[in-house]
Amino acid sequence: MPVARSRRRMRGLTLIEILVVLLIIGILATIATLSIGLLGEDREIERESSRLSDAIALLQEQAQLEGRDYGILLESTKYEFQRFDAFEQRWVAVEGDPALGPRDLPADLGFELVLEGRPILLRHEPNPDARLPQLVAWGSGEMTPYRLSLVRSGGARITLVGNVDGSIEIQRGDEEP
Repeated sequence: MPVARSRRRMRGLTLIEILVVLLIIGILATIATLSIGLLGEDREIERESSRLSDAIALLQEQAQLEGRDYGILLESTKYEFQRFDAFEQRWVAVEGDPALGPRDLPADLGFELVLEGRPILLRHEPNPDARLPQLVAWGSGEMTPYRLSLVRSGGARITLVGNVDGSIEIQRGDEEP
């Protein structure tokens, strides 16, 4: 008789036990998906700030190598790189260089710019009459000092702080230097 009792104990899992296990796995998968989605937004603003910082550094190098002034025209959700054409005495868009092409920011991201302690109002739409860059990398190697923040509508913020010597500091959140 002891053999018969042990066979009854080893029947396997019931349908309810299997459903409970599947429910737990589903809840864990949902939590993992949501947490990856939240981190993805942070990665997006990190990627954009890194891309912009690298492009500004490239712009500064280009200005020094050529001895020509380059600039960045900022709008509220996009930016464009320009160079000063000495023959025409005007700023023109940089063409033919994919690293310095115009860029639109991803949805929910925008710029805030501060020059000399004063916030600068950035346009939503381009104004063909006012196509002057706000930030300039001079051919001498100097740069307009600035505080350029990438801001998500939900509150995430990364600020690029550019110094006159061309160095760039990256600040996350609302930290101050």
